Amino acid sequence: MDIMPRDIVDQVRSVLQNANRGKGYIPNYLTAFQILERLPPQLRDQLIAERGIGGRGCGTSYAAPSVVSDAAEMLGEHVKIEYMDSTGVSVQVAGQAVTPSNEVCALYRLS
Repeated sequence: MDIMPRDIVDQVRSVLQNANRGKGYIPNYLTAFQILERLPPQLRDQLIAERGIGGRGCGTSYAAPSVVSDAAEMLGEHVKIEYMDSTGVSVQVAGQAVTPSNEVCALYRLS
């Protein structure tokens, strides 16, 4: 059975808790791609195998980063969501360069 967002909420929370901190004590924002990359490798690889890696040209509307994004949103009031222009941005996921498929990309952090 495919991994659903509710199945990975705790792991997504853990990744967000451990995001790098800049100046201060609050973890910084991460994209769904970055969260996916930082999940335990076995979980990350299973999500990618089930749903695809996502990004521009993948041909899938609900790929692994979408599952991660939905899980992050399930954190409710504990997560802050902002958006950035993702034109020209690429990220590394499981050793592959991935370009977001949308020109606007959500950013997540614990509040």
